[in-house]
Amino acid sequence: MIPAELDARVRALGREMPAGLAVFDADGTLWREDVGEAFLRHLVALGWVRLPDGSDPYEAYERAVDRDKAAGYAYAAQLQAGLEVARVAVEAVRFVREWVPSRLIADTQSLRALCEGAGLTPFVVSASAQPVVLAAAPLAGFSRERCRGVEVALAGGKFTDRVVPPITYAEGKIAAAQARGRIALACGDSFTGDLAMLEAAPVAVAVAPAAG
Repeated sequence: MIPAELDARVRALGREMPAGLAVFDADGTLWREDVGEAFLRHLVALGWVRLPDGSDPYEAYERAVDRDKAAGYAYAAQLQAGLEVARVAVEAVRFVREWVPSRLIADTQSLRALCEGAGLTPFVVSASAQPVVLAAAPLAGFSRERCRGVEVALAGGKFTDRVVPPITYAEGKIAAAQARGRIALACGDSFTGDLAMLEAAPVAVAVAPAAG
């Protein structure tokens, strides 16, 4: 349920900043758990993502995140290097249709609808890899054109390992959003990943974990 005070603030914000961005994190905010990590595990299980030495790519990803979160999230996207963009896109859509619906957070869905009704522009910025964000966010009511995840350059219809800045984590989320417009509202759940974005917004909404 959206508190009456927040409802009024969002509607006023829509009048003050028409078409301003209502920026939402994805994992833990639009849905419970991390769709980027779930999809990476899926690609590893399919045998699509491998390392030259035969070691576990997902374990390598976890070590990378432990060392540096931003670089680790970028590494998850880089692990898709050499895969065909179209093939990954099709598999991502298939995967999220089963994964996302049961994990959607109802209150965040209500907030997105409220923002849209108030004249703000809903926008998703996530530290998950771009292909799975583009597949998953429409299931939460966002258009593909208003989504940004960690992106790598493409060549010959395939992913490369060249990261396209900014890495959409912490301050990088602000940069990605501001490239699309003014941030009016921000909604997120992560202290390390979303705090900068929340502090940059006139109205900030924090999403509590499922445990409260």
